[in-house]
Amino acid sequence: MQKWNKFPRVFLVVSLLVGLCAGIFVPRMGQVEASTNYSGSMQIIINEIAWSGTTANVNAEWIELYNPSGVDVNLNGWTLTATDGTPNITLTGTILANGYYLLERTADTTVNDIPADQIYTGALNNTVEVLELRDVSATLIDTANQGGVAWFAGSVTGFVSMERKGVSNDSSFAWASNDGSIINGQDSGGNLIQGTPKQQNSVFALPPPIEILINEVAWAGTVASPNDEWIELHNPGISDINLLDWRLVSDDGDPDIIFNSSTCTLGDCTIAAGGYFLLERTHDNVVQGIPANLIFSGQLSDTGETLTLTKADATIVDTANNDGGAWPAGITSPASSMERVGVIPDGNLAWTTYEGVGTDPLFVTDASGLNPIYGTPGSSNAMLNITPTFTPSITPSPTNTLTPSRTPTRTSTVTRTPTKTPTSAVVRSVIINEIAWGGTASGLSDDEWMELYNPGNKSINLTGWRLTAADGTPNILLSGSIGPDGYFLLERGATATDNTTVANMAASQIYTGNSLENEGETLTLYDGSNRVIDTANVNAGPWPAGSTTNYASMERTGTSAENDGSWHSNTGVKRNGTTANGGNILGTPKTSNSIALTPTPSRTATKTRTITPSRTPSRTPSAPPPPPRPYINEILPRPGFDWNQDGRVDVYDEFIEIKNEGPVDFNMKGWRLMTIKNPSPYSLPDVVLRPGQRMVFYALQTKLLLSDGGDTVRLIHPNGKIYDEYTYPIARAEDHSICRLPDGTALDKWFDDCTPTPKFTNTRTGTVPSLPGGEVESLVCQLPDTLPADFLFAECRGFGANIWDAYFWDQTGIPGSRYIPQNASKWEAFIE
Repeated sequence: MQKWNKFPRVFLVVSLLVGLCAGIFVPRMGQVEASTNYSGSMQIIINEIAWSGTTANVNAEWIELYNPSGVDVNLNGWTLTATDGTPNITLTGTILANGYYLLERTADTTVNDIPADQIYTGALNNTVEVLELRDVSATLIDTANQGGVAWFAGSVTGFVSMERKGVSNDSSFAWASNDGSIINGQDSGGNLIQGTPKQQNSVFALPPPIEILINEVAWAGTVASPNDEWIELHNPGISDINLLDWRLVSDDGDPDIIFNSSTCTLGDCTIAAGGYFLLERTHDNVVQGIPANLIFSGQLSDTGETLTLTKADATIVDTANNDGGAWPAGITSPASSMERVGVIPDGNLAWTTYEGVGTDPLFVTDASGLNPIYGTPGSSNAMLNITPTFTPSITPSPTNTLTPSRTPTRTSTVTRTPTKTPTSAVVRSVIINEIAWGGTASGLSDDEWMELYNPGNKSINLTGWRLTAADGTPNILLSGSIGPDGYFLLERGATATDNTTVANMAASQIYTGNSLENEGETLTLYDGSNRVIDTANVNAGPWPAGSTTNYASMERTGTSAENDGSWHSNTGVKRNGTTANGGNILGTPKTSNSIALTPTPSRTATKTRTITPSRTPSRTPSAPPPPPRPYINEILPRPGFDWNQDGRVDVYDEFIEIKNEGPVDFNMKGWRLMTIKNPSPYSLPDVVLRPGQRMVFYALQTKLLLSDGGDTVRLIHPNGKIYDEYTYPIARAEDHSICRLPDGTALDKWFDDCTPTPKFTNTRTGTVPSLPGGEVESLVCQLPDTLPADFLFAECRGFGANIWDAYFWDQTGIPGSRYIPQNASKWEAFIE
């Protein structure tokens, strides 16, 4: 049940009408296109320049490009040119996703032990030079040393290279000299190269993770109306985030969006892990087919402005178009969105124009109901969904989908042919495949190991990637490559050279540091651009498989998004490798798992769903169910019987039932129950539930009053992770509970017409117990708690409470009537 507060409705309505009219009738600017200073289409950057040559030969210059995106890019026809015309290089070949492209001057002996991707001629000036990288349409992609009166970094003393610090716009702050902490390669004389050709830069600084991204901005509106602007936020992490009291504001104060229970749809400002949050201007028909999470007023400027997302304490989380100039992407004809290239800091290189064919008008349209949306509201951005072309056989034209130009070339007539296939080239391109969190039978505490797997048909450079535990240890910076259908074995050692964990095979990489928690923790694999590629044990609970008893590893059974059901313990039917003391490893390092991987087609990310129960199962699971764990098993929001046996029938008979379907005891201490409409959580007691045991929590105990108008109930892990949740609909009748069937199942098969069975097996049959006297009667108010507060109080509270009590009326002996005696000089009354 919920409380209602009085509100000056007339003032509210007038205010809303004034705001609505102001938003609708503000005139738009003329047709304006985004800035064309940068393409940003594929994020190729000039990454390292050895302008001073090498120790063996001052003329042995080399240059390196880097591709931090998740897509291979065909460089045929691109140019890398100095502003004085020398060198002037026409590129050929392909740069792999997250890979490097090495250009060596004159001969392939410049970096003698690393093959060049291309040989060029023409010397760099040792005093100063500016390099420009352009795609086949001559659109500027990146620069190096722009505005410098000398080289920003590097040195002829020691022949030190100039390295890019990260994926950021070119400036003096973006570069530094190789600091010697990482070097790679030898020159023609056998001397060490003072640089990092084809390896992560020594000064590379990984940007801090961005909690919530401003992911897409439709500043140009839609084909139906330029006023129909929309903005999308994205949560790239593995935990839900509540945006309550956050703010999204432009630098001129219009729009100024506050996230709270009044502005967010249904009062819920939560953005799910990996999910999207859609903001639509003025009305919820801007994007038909995808419900808005928030409606905002105000107007984005077509000429460009900066958007800033802040937390409740004013901490800046993210920005869009931080230089305040023209929008770096997006066009007005046809109105196409500005999309984020990846989870990288804001800047001109971080954005691209949506280049797809639009949404399917059968499902998602603009307000007209006819035109597609030229963007990706509620799903991953189009650039991240391009199927890579690994072996292009022709030189791409200026309209090639892998090198879209910022210069608008389209008309408003939608006659384009699809050129992109929505299959992800980023997420789960490498998976966390096996974890020996319990160590091995060697008895050595350091002997943990983990394995990555590449299910694709192309090698992937892992240099600069990270495998990180939620508590920060271990935090492994990866180095090396993983071949197609190949494995990457990480062995934990006492030292950086301790390769004895899996004694009979070489590790792909050795790491040191703190061990994995035996109680369980989440592992996350990030690529070099800080994008989440994969997770393990995403629920953050106990490890779903593996053992410290027989040291069985935890093996993956699929390549789709993982959950508890994606893992099993090595069966011993197939195993590989030996321990440090010669014993057998109960796992399969560097070979297929004991239960073979089953590739599962990935799905395009969609809006976070709200489950609506029905009298038939609400959905059929498309992935293996997670193994049994504690679950919300039954919910009763509208009681009509004294379920808690306190002698009264009232709102405190509402209940939530938890069931332990696990094979081991479960201690509820630290876990919490809460609802969206009553966010003050109830902490579960220090009680152990045996396997298969249930515990019922009545509102008398929890003070969690369940709204008759529908609400979301959540079970929260002690670490704050939402472990289970269910959104129930309007409770239309008394004593109809919402329950899982079969009882305790993890398949989300919910029914809203169950017979309440606290502490017993769920069922849709049977009857509610009888009240004393043998009749099934309700002493509670039979009106829903969603009625206005004043009306509900008069009818069901105070003096009105007894209206619903048949015994109150019948105790005079005259059924259906009652004599009201004179009291305090009031009139006598006889009510029938």
